[in-house]
Amino acid sequence: MHLRIARKVVDTHLQLAHMKTMIHCVCNNINTQKLDTAAACGARKPACVLRHHGKKFNCGQCVSSIQDRLNTLNAIENASLLQAAE
Repeated sequence: MHLRIARKVVDTHLQLAHMKTMIHCVCNNINTQKLDTAAACGARKPACVLRHHGKKFNCGQCVSSIQDRLNTLNAIENASLLQAAE
């Protein structure tokens, strides 16, 4: 008996396109692209992201998702600054 291992090919371009449309706040239709735009304008907290788009929290389920994305963007920004300083 031969075991066949199937490898799943990951299309990173498709995944990146999906990430831009990932919804972080269902109540206010805030996706990754809108979140990134708010972060680029200086938003560092979830409330600032919603305020940037003229929205307010409804159920609050999005807070952790938005904060995780902001933390990721902040880490990327800090890494870029460190590389530029070297």
